[in-house]
Amino acid sequence: MNIDYGEVTAIIGQKNSGKSVLTEYLLTQMDRFVAIDPNYEHGPPGSTAVEDYSDVWRQWMNGNTRQVVRDNRGAITEERMAEYVRAVGQLQNGYLFLDEMHNYTSANSCPDPIKKLASYTVSHQNIGFVFAVHMAKDIPNKVWSQIDNYIIFSYGDSWDKKMREANIPGKRKVRKGGEINPTSYQFLTYENKLGGDSEVRGPVPVPDHLS
Repeated sequence: MNIDYGEVTAIIGQKNSGKSVLTEYLLTQMDRFVAIDPNYEHGPPGSTAVEDYSDVWRQWMNGNTRQVVRDNRGAITEERMAEYVRAVGQLQNGYLFLDEMHNYTSANSCPDPIKKLASYTVSHQNIGFVFAVHMAKDIPNKVWSQIDNYIIFSYGDSWDKKMREANIPGKRKVRKGGEINPTSYQFLTYENKLGGDSEVRGPVPVPDHLS
C-alpha cells in the first residue's frame, strides 16, 4: 500500500476496528512525520515528543523528523491542533498524521488550517496528510473532495449520507454481513483515480512494541 507525499489519505472506521493499530504501524515504517495524537495512543520507537508547536521546526532541522505531539499545555484543543498544522505546513517532504480528526471537524465545519492543508499545502509543500475518523460524515466537505486514498475498516450497520453516495468500489464489504470481520483488523483500500479498484487487505500487523 503506497501513501505518498502530496496526497490526502482518509482512514475511516468504527471504534476499535483497527485504525489506531494501522496508524501506529504506518508510523513505524516512516522516517519523516509529525503525528497529532489527542488520545496519546501513538509513540513508535525512536520518535521525539514535541511539547510545543514552536519546537516542530527546530527539532526537524536537528534531524528529529519522527515527531509525536505531547503538548505541555494539556489537551490538544482545536486552537492548539491548528498551531501544529500550521507548523507542519512550513516543512517539506513529510507526513502529517491527525488522529481523531472528528474531534475538530464535521461535514460543514472545518478549521481553516486543515482546509488550507488539504487544498493547497499538501501539493505545494509535498506533505502527505493522513487523518482518521469514525465515519465519513465526520469529514468536512472541503477535505472530502481532496481525498486520494481511502482506507476503510468495519463500518457498522448503516451508511451515513457521505458513504452512501460515495463512488467507492466494493464498499459493501465493510458493512455488517460483508467480507470484513469487525475484529479482524482488515480494511478496504481504494485509490481515488480513474479506473481505480478496491482491495481488501490485512489484518494489520501489530507493531512489536504493542504486542
